[in-house]
Amino acid sequence: MPSPLAAFASAVAGLLDRSRAGFDRLDSGRQALTLGVVVLVTFASAFGIVALGSVFDATIDREVSVENPERPSEATCETFGDDDESVFADRCDQPAMVDIDVGTELQRTTGEYVGYGLLGVPIWWALFALVLHGGTRLAGGTGSLRDSFAIAAWAIAVEVVRLAAGVAVVWYALSTTTVGGATIGAVTDELIAAISATRGPLLLASAVVIAIQWVVVVGGLEAYHDLDRGVAGVVGGIFGAFGLLLAAV
Repeated sequence: MPSPLAAFASAVAGLLDRSRAGFDRLDSGRQALTLGVVVLVTFASAFGIVALGSVFDATIDREVSVENPERPSEATCETFGDDDESVFADRCDQPAMVDIDVGTELQRTTGEYVGYGLLGVPIWWALFALVLHGGTRLAGGTGSLRDSFAIAAWAIAVEVVRLAAGVAVVWYALSTTTVGGATIGAVTDELIAAISATRGPLLLASAVVIAIQWVVVVGGLEAYHDLDRGVAGVVGGIFGAFGLLLAAV
């Protein structure tokens, strides 16, 4: 009967064989497919940001009073508020404090980051591909830059899993938390505490995703850059360790 370690090594080898076979069947020259994967991940990331905002709106049912951002400072209103011709007159008539729905406000704020998702994924893909290509060259790889971009595209596709897991974990954390803070500062502290408690599950999800990405990268390096499995594993492992370090920070 094989030992657990031998069984694990055999399972990993089988996954790497399937990864390499998958890349062998793909033509890295089909740039439309590579770009299609990146576009899909880009829009999935943007959708994930929107989904996170919806989670905030659906799980946080709390109103707090905050300073009215539309009203000038008290000193300005004391000086110009009674002057009907002043541009501040109408604005100074507004209340000093207004009630806001925290969930709705967080949803609006989160939505402002959609643009970063649309820009960030292609930039991240390009940087990953360039660094991967440089590392592969140092390791004696023979593939082209186009090959590295193809490998990087399929590797970042796995990030959709991490994004979905992250949204699900945050939803669970907030849906099981009662927000009762009377001020925006108190509510913020409660939300940070609730989300911080999910650090373990989020780190576990990151580790699983990085492990899958390692399998993808190693298979791609074997197929496209003609690296032997040991060298490809080291190259992929360096990137995986760096990714896990970033996830843990």
